[in-house]
Amino acid sequence: MSEELIKVQIAGRTDTGLRRQLNEDHIGFDQELGIAVLADGMGGHQSGEIASHMAVESVLEHLQRLVNPETPGAITGSQLLEHVSNTISYSNAQIFEAAEALEEHKGMGTTLVAAIVQEQQIYAGHVGDSRLYLYRNRVLKRITRDHSLVQDLIDRGFYTEEEARQANVGHIVTRALGTKEEVEVDTLQHDLEEDDVFLLCSDGLSDMVDDWKIQEVLKDSNGDLEQTAQTLVDTANRNGGKDNISVILMQIAKQHRDAD
Repeated sequence: MSEELIKVQIAGRTDTGLRRQLNEDHIGFDQELGIAVLADGMGGHQSGEIASHMAVESVLEHLQRLVNPETPGAITGSQLLEHVSNTISYSNAQIFEAAEALEEHKGMGTTLVAAIVQEQQIYAGHVGDSRLYLYRNRVLKRITRDHSLVQDLIDRGFYTEEEARQANVGHIVTRALGTKEEVEVDTLQHDLEEDDVFLLCSDGLSDMVDDWKIQEVLKDSNGDLEQTAQTLVDTANRNGGKDNISVILMQIAKQHRDAD
């Protein structure tokens, strides 16, 4: 009798882009534990950079502690989703307190998307317009919904996705970490299949590169995640690089092991 083991390969890139002085994005991941976290900071006086670092380091550390093999006791899927949500909410409180404490950090905040692979599922939480996509069977599908004014206008029928892109509507997020004392975190759970690739990205990628083009890059990847992540960043820069660009790729492999 054999059991199925999930193995995750992770690669990430973050880049200042062509028009910004500072990189206010931040990424972090733990390949061994199957965790990835990405944040896109905002606020003047380097505050966005501080907020995104705080968010990624805090969320990554808490999720590592949660699923560390040495941590006693099994955890259910619903408990894991709740922990993801609570961890992001805790990070929000930390950033909000830091923003309130210093005048120059007032109004700082960050988007965040975090994903963690456990057993045969991926669990994710997000706030803002940083995204999580699933690339499966050569098709790319976004599985998060942006918390942004543009997305609200699309949902209400004022624009299609394509029209919104052409209309160049200003980027206003309707939720972010650190801007309010409490934040609503969206969570999701998704099954895993062999060769699935999950893409976490900031709007520096999704604004500069159409989904169909991201899909083409992933099709041409030949399984080289490091090079694919770099190609996505390079493509965003070739298209204008108006913002900081961050990507994390998580590829799923299944292995069979004989059970005792």
